[in-house]
Amino acid sequence: MRHHHSFTGAALVFVALFACIVSVYGQCSDGRCVDLAKCRSNFGQLNLIDLRVGVSEDDGGVEGECDHYLQVCCDNDDIIDGVSETTPSVIVSSSTTPRSTTGDSKFLECGYRNPDGVGFRIINGRHNETEFGEFPWMVAILESQTMLDIETQAFICGGSLIAPNVVLTAAHCVHMKEAESLTARAGEWDTKTESETLPYQEQKVQRIIIQPNYNSAVQFNDIALLVLEQPFQPDENVQLICLPPQGAKFDDENCFATGWGKANFHADSYQVILKKVQLPMVEHAQCQEALRGTRLGRNYRLHNSFTCAGGQDGVDTCTGDGGSPLMCPFRGSETRFYQAGIVAWGIGCGTAGVPGVYVKNSMFTEWINQELQKLGVNDDLFD
Repeated sequence: MRHHHSFTGAALVFVALFACIVSVYGQCSDGRCVDLAKCRSNFGQLNLIDLRVGVSEDDGGVEGECDHYLQVCCDNDDIIDGVSETTPSVIVSSSTTPRSTTGDSKFLECGYRNPDGVGFRIINGRHNETEFGEFPWMVAILESQTMLDIETQAFICGGSLIAPNVVLTAAHCVHMKEAESLTARAGEWDTKTESETLPYQEQKVQRIIIQPNYNSAVQFNDIALLVLEQPFQPDENVQLICLPPQGAKFDDENCFATGWGKANFHADSYQVILKKVQLPMVEHAQCQEALRGTRLGRNYRLHNSFTCAGGQDGVDTCTGDGGSPLMCPFRGSETRFYQAGIVAWGIGCGTAGVPGVYVKNSMFTEWINQELQKLGVNDDLFD
């Protein structure tokens, strides 16, 4: 019996050791896990990225060849180490719109979305994640903060790129802020990694221009411009959004809003990957009536500087999305967009029958254009 037990124990140890070897070396046995852009064999390929990789099994995760969803198992001979070797600025884009900016110092026409992403496409998304570079005008606004002599950058709001050196956002995001404490980050997607196929870009804010009629007490005319110290450089993940014509209406449109805000009002943390929600626009009088059914009361009047969207259960922008763009398509187009609004405020998040409230951008197009002219922004910057 003792010999039998000894053999069984040895067998169990061998099986456990073999399983361990398989789990370690079976994932990427023919090479090494590297970022997508560091593997030559990936160039010209459309990569499908499974967002479940690296997520715990309890949360629906799956095991992949590599531990991180933005890495690929690459043959050792194809790995590009260091920065001495030139790599393509973009691996591949599955968008049908020509958007290569390699070696080009000009931005393309405004408002073109990359519906299939840039460099890779995600599969098994679970939380309305955008594709990488899908909305290339999206900007994260960061504020420098110091705690215990350690300086960090805290995310405070979203914004959108309307000129190479100008970001559009909500006034409530930057009211009472010092320009030198703010940084604009364009081309960001997953805030917890830098393994995307194109890097984000950062520029310091030089000046804050708040709409002269902004009322901080009631948030009327809640719009502002951030003028940057240096312009962003155009790339597939860094482009511009179109401003709507003065007075344009989008009442019958289905539009998109994007942001890194919380999934719901009681969530503890911000989203990691940029999210999108599709929202129907809500006519002004209908929105006002819906808001009167909330704690605002029956006498509430919705100011004409606001527009509304949403009102569907569980589908909405939320805390942390302030300043982010609400985008509506050009008539007859699924890939080109105007920025119809800016995330302003709401009663809760995702409450059925209660739309979210946005700045009505078409009311301010003339003011924005006047400010851009003062800054010397001109058509020579664009294709």
